[in-house]
Amino acid sequence: MAGAINALTTAVSGMNAQSDAFTNLSNNIANSQTVGYKADTTSFQDFVAGNLKGNSESQAESDSVSAVTVQHVENEGTATASSDSLALDISGSGLFNVSKATGTATAGGTTSFSSQQYYTRNGEFYEDKDGYLVNTSGYYLDGYMVNSNGALESKLSQINVSNVTFKPTQTTELTLNAAVGTLPSSTSDQETYTPQSYTSAPVTTYDSNSDPHKIAVQWTQSSTNPLVWNVSAYDADGTGTIAPNSYQVTFDSSGTLSSIVDNSTGKTLGSTISGATAEIPITANYGNNQSQTMELNLGTIGGTSGTTMAASGGTATESQSSGMTVSGTTLSMANDSVIGTTTGSTQSFLTDPTEVNGTYVSMKWTQTSASPPTWSVQAVDPYNTGTTSDVSSASHTVVFNTDGTVKSFDGSAPSSPLTTTATVAGSSYTVDLSGAKLTTDTTTGSDSSALTCDSVASGTYTGVEIEADGSIQAEFDNGYTQLVGKVALTNFKNVDGLQAVDGQAYTATAASGNAETGVVGANGTGTLAVGYTESSTTDLTGDLSALIVAQEAYAANTKTVTTADTLLEDTISMKQ
Repeated sequence: MAGAINALTTAVSGMNAQSDAFTNLSNNIANSQTVGYKADTTSFQDFVAGNLKGNSESQAESDSVSAVTVQHVENEGTATASSDSLALDISGSGLFNVSKATGTATAGGTTSFSSQQYYTRNGEFYEDKDGYLVNTSGYYLDGYMVNSNGALESKLSQINVSNVTFKPTQTTELTLNAAVGTLPSSTSDQETYTPQSYTSAPVTTYDSNSDPHKIAVQWTQSSTNPLVWNVSAYDADGTGTIAPNSYQVTFDSSGTLSSIVDNSTGKTLGSTISGATAEIPITANYGNNQSQTMELNLGTIGGTSGTTMAASGGTATESQSSGMTVSGTTLSMANDSVIGTTTGSTQSFLTDPTEVNGTYVSMKWTQTSASPPTWSVQAVDPYNTGTTSDVSSASHTVVFNTDGTVKSFDGSAPSSPLTTTATVAGSSYTVDLSGAKLTTDTTTGSDSSALTCDSVASGTYTGVEIEADGSIQAEFDNGYTQLVGKVALTNFKNVDGLQAVDGQAYTATAASGNAETGVVGANGTGTLAVGYTESSTTDLTGDLSALIVAQEAYAANTKTVTTADTLLEDTISMKQ
């Protein structure tokens, strides 16, 4: 009778085991079209409860069987083309890092996320209404976003591509199109002439972090040869990012460029052959020891466009700024120096660099308030504003009336003339600011067409694309793309030790080991195929065959149950 009972127990365990196998097979078959699904297999194991020991033989008292579900996360599905341009397929053992939204509303209406890190092979991502990249199972793609300095963050976060702002491209070239002066009627040595000067309006340039800066170019005609000019570029923000520089540009008698010489070395820049490019290097040193070299393109040697001199009696390009005049120990701004508008905000103005006792000095004006129009002003060395500068002065506050005239100076009614003091190269100077004013027009009317740069300053966001290395690029209507983030992939020592959760996702366990996370290709994670997804690893043919086997095994176990039940009934009826 014990044997019949043991057989009944064993058969029931067999039915349970086959039922588990049937569950795994049904899961596989049901998910045969599920992106990134990893098919499981079933293993069976025998349990021996105990033995009856005789004098010479041992007889099994009770055996049973159990089913063990075996994960195959390491199995790689076939890459299948997708109509989704953001779909991703991993060729390798890596997994996407993803997050789950908590569903909790925040005060700002933003999406909140669980701190639990999930992993998946479901790369069917799309952009949701809030700009997040989310897959069809509701998991949000994590990666490394680009910070405000243009560098990738080291910490994972949810990738968001909403309202991406175009960052101006780094400036590499400036171009000057101006007639810097007029040719003399005669170039004989006996001719006397008044040296001319020209200063361009500042042009906004951008560094590698897309931060704006202003640069202007100053031209001063030689007092001994009217065809020779001294040229220097300076930081028109007055922050001293461009060191003192001086180049000698010579024109021929027709007003076209002839040669360029670096005054610091005496060497000719470029070629003097007709048609050769005429360029001057400009080097700016910004914060964090960041150096940026730009080329100032003046045109070509012998060219009639670009930078020229106007014919005698012709019209030269109007200078857009002026320096201060020096009379004894007094420095004076030119009369009617328009430094800004009465309606503008965050404006700035810098007078041309003026050489005083071997030191350059400019008056730096910076707007601090729009209403009423309030500015600060102080003397600076435009080529050096550091602690070693030979120029120093106090910063003063100037408030303007609505008609552009000065209303107050440091909180008091302005004096006439309006003066302050500055120390230049160890000597004290009086600075006359009476010529400064604001215009009631909407613009200062400066010529911004003469000096230009090659930076693209604006663009409208049109979408996002992902590259094979995981780079997430924002696309703009100007044809440019800019990096906004990078896809992160993770590997484990034992990916089959991961804990499966809903939506083809997994969590790390002690059996899987620690996550090894990095950019695409790091830690043996593999490569990406964009526009593809990973198909399910279900083998329909094999699973359907296994389903028939499981059905037959289950039926055989039921036969054992009915047989054991008959034996027990016979045993009970024997007592009757």
